[in-house]
Amino acid sequence: MSTHFVIIGNGAAGFRAAKSIRRADGDAHVSIITEEAYPFYLRRQLGEFLAGHLTLPEVLFQSRNAYRRERIDLFLETPIVRIDPAAHDVVFASGQRVRYDRLLVATGTRSEPPAIPGAERRGVARFDTLAAAVQMKETLGRVRRAVILGEGLIGLTLAESLAVRGIRVTQLVPEGRFWPAMLDETASTLVEGVLEAGGVELVRGAAATAIVGAVDQVAGVQIADGRTLPADLVACGGRRRPAVELLEGCGIEVGRGIRVDAALRTNQPDVFAAGDVAELAGAEDSDGDTTAFCWQRAWAQGGLAAAGMLGRKAEPLAEAMRIRTVIFGVDLAVIGRGNLPAGGDVEVFEFRREPNLYRRLVFQSGLLAGAIVLGTAELVHELNRLTAQRAPREKVEHAMGLAGEPTAEVAFTQTFAAHCPICAAELVVHAGTRTGSTMRCPSCNVNLAIGWDGRRGWLDVGRL
Repeated sequence: MSTHFVIIGNGAAGFRAAKSIRRADGDAHVSIITEEAYPFYLRRQLGEFLAGHLTLPEVLFQSRNAYRRERIDLFLETPIVRIDPAAHDVVFASGQRVRYDRLLVATGTRSEPPAIPGAERRGVARFDTLAAAVQMKETLGRVRRAVILGEGLIGLTLAESLAVRGIRVTQLVPEGRFWPAMLDETASTLVEGVLEAGGVELVRGAAATAIVGAVDQVAGVQIADGRTLPADLVACGGRRRPAVELLEGCGIEVGRGIRVDAALRTNQPDVFAAGDVAELAGAEDSDGDTTAFCWQRAWAQGGLAAAGMLGRKAEPLAEAMRIRTVIFGVDLAVIGRGNLPAGGDVEVFEFRREPNLYRRLVFQSGLLAGAIVLGTAELVHELNRLTAQRAPREKVEHAMGLAGEPTAEVAFTQTFAAHCPICAAELVVHAGTRTGSTMRCPSCNVNLAIGWDGRRGWLDVGRL
C-alpha cells in the first residue's frame, strides 16, 4: 500500500514539499488540504495583481488540472480543525477524518487585526490571501483615499499597489522613522524617500487610535493627536502570527510557532512543519521573534521537509533571509540581524554609491550576523549564504572583492544550469545571455530574471 503524505497548506512550503515528494516517489499518495480558494500562487505577486499589472490567471502558477496530472489531490476551501497524532488523522470541519502516514503542517501566518475600535467596519481590509486581493480589487473603483496601518511587507505592497492606481495613499509611521524593528536608520530614511517619491504620504509619529465612520463603511482613521485622516479604505499590513490554532491540545509542541528540529520534525515523529508556521530551534531574530516570515525561507524549508518525510537526509538549510521585496522598482533585502546597532562586539560597515544604493554589513565577534541591501540585487544570495554560515570577516571581504562594483550588464561566457525558484525544475542559461534578461520556466510558466553575483549566475522571479 502506498504511503499517504498529507500536507496542510498550499503556500510556498506546502507546494514545494508536494512537488518534491511526487518527483521522488511516483507511487506515493499526496494530498494538499488548504483553506485557500485558489491553487498555488506567489504572494509576492499579489501587489502586481492589485495594481492591475497581472490578471488572475497570470497570478496562478498551476491550474487544478495540473495537480491532477501530477496525481496530487488538492482540497481547496477545506479547513482542518484538529490533528490527532495518536490516530494519524486530520479532522475536517465537517467531522470527516483523513488518515496520514506522514504529515506536514505548512499553514503559514495570519494577520492580526488592529486592536482599535472600528476594526470591524466595512472598508477595513486585510491582505492575507489571493481571495482577499480579489475582493479588494473589486472595490477600488469607489476608493479615492486609503490609509495603510502597519509597516511590514504587506503594508509596503499595499502602499505601492494603491498609489500606482491613482489612489491617494497615507502610510502611518507610528515611530519617528519607518520600520525600526527591521531597518537601520539609513535604510529607513531611504525607504521613506522611495515611498514619498512614489506618491505615498507618510505621517510620522502617528499611531491609529480608532477607525471611524458608519457601521457599513469607514470614513477615516483617528490618530493619537486627535486628527482624523479621511479614508474610503483602511488597509492593514501589520503584524502576523503563525497559524497554529489547529494544533491546540494535540500534543505537538508549540511556542510562537510549531517547534521543530533542524530536519523540521516536530516532537511527533511522523509530523513535520515548514515555512512561516515553523519555529526552528535557535533561529532567534534580533527583535526577539523566533520566526522570520519570508517566502524564500518557506520555499527552501518545503524541500527540506519533503526529504525528512521521505526518510532521506538533506543538507541543513543555509537560509538567513528575512525580507526580499521590491518597492517602486527598488530592491530591498534584509538578511539575518542586519539592523543591529554598532557597539560592543558589533561592528557595522556601510557602503553608499548613489542615492538609493546602500549596503550594510553587520559583524558580531568578527562573524557576519546580517546585512541590509537596498537598490541592487548584487550579492544578496551570497550574503544570505555567508550570514547563514556565520562567515568570518575575511571571507566576507573576499567575496565582496570578487564581485567588485556592479556593471550595468554582463554577458555570460559559459553555459550554466540553475533551478527555478518556484518549481525547482533545472533550467539552462546559454553562453551569450545577458544579465537583466528574462526567461520563462517551461514547467511552471513563471518569468525569471537572470542575475549575476560576481561569481555565478542565478535566477529569481522576474517582474512581469
